[in-house]
Amino acid sequence: MIKNPFKFLDSYEKDDKDRFFGRSKETAQLYNAVHASNLVLLYGASGTGKTSIVNCGLANRFQTTDWLPIFVRRGSNLNRSLLREVNRHSQTKWDEDTLLRHRIKELYLESYRPVYLIFDQFEELYIMGTEGEQEKFHQTISTLLQAGLHCKILLIIREEYIAYLSEFEKIVPPLFDNRLRIEKMNDRNLSKVVLGTCRYGGIKLTETKETVGMILDNLRNPREGIDLTNLQVYMDRLWRRDLERQNTVNPTQVTFDPALVQQVGPMQNVLSEFLDEQMEEIEEGLRRRGVKQPQGLPLEVLFTLVTEDGTKRSRDPEEIIEDMPRNRQLSAADLAFCLSEFERIKLLRRFAEET
Repeated sequence: MIKNPFKFLDSYEKDDKDRFFGRSKETAQLYNAVHASNLVLLYGASGTGKTSIVNCGLANRFQTTDWLPIFVRRGSNLNRSLLREVNRHSQTKWDEDTLLRHRIKELYLESYRPVYLIFDQFEELYIMGTEGEQEKFHQTISTLLQAGLHCKILLIIREEYIAYLSEFEKIVPPLFDNRLRIEKMNDRNLSKVVLGTCRYGGIKLTETKETVGMILDNLRNPREGIDLTNLQVYMDRLWRRDLERQNTVNPTQVTFDPALVQQVGPMQNVLSEFLDEQMEEIEEGLRRRGVKQPQGLPLEVLFTLVTEDGTKRSRDPEEIIEDMPRNRQLSAADLAFCLSEFERIKLLRRFAEET
């Protein structure tokens, strides 16, 4: 029996180095950038795999003794999340008013490893954060850079939000001095991803050139190119469709061929099918929990968690319930069930200790 090798909606992690392909050049550039400066700005369009380049590519250029990575997502407040993550890595129990620079200095002395503060999806600070939250963070980074600590800062942001950094640059003038843009992959590197992942997963490709070409054509957006997340989702669907074709859940061989790719069709069909299947499954779960009219309810919950431009946003349960249509009755327990299901299918990343 072989296992599904595709990451679906997850980013690549350090342990995925044997199935991470097509980004060796960008990984080398980032490795050089973080050695050249204590502040690096990594940006690119959504779906270019910025997080994977850091979590997997960059992480595997270091020995464990060479760096102490601390990954920070905004949650409900970036400043609180930063403190929480630094504290989580430290053996010292700090007084509440202990300055961050002192905590990071002590953290370095505990491990004798340079501290890397990695701020993923940094645009969330400007999409959802208040001016006060933004100003406090800007000052914090300025103070850390001036303190001469063994600490490096890596900001990962979608390129369409670069203009939001103008106030940040006023406080930290070197903000744009050491930046790296991640481009969309070209067809040559995309083919490497397909071929390499199939080889890693023991998947047989027949009529290889035609099959790979059809996969890329079904994924291609004429204006935006190919999204790497969509590539993983599409390959996952091919895997599942071949299992259906074989009528098995424990395959000894999975095969991708032109007939299978044609059967799966274009990417928009795959996303639509996936969302419909998952929403129906969650609705059935709500029905078993005693919810009388669950149809469409999970999708309405999901809509409250997405901004107008398609960005995920963090919401308190009370806010979600308040934003639901008035004709929808949703208990806190049923909302928790929906959120846990979204997490299970990788539609939502939870922040357990945000508040």
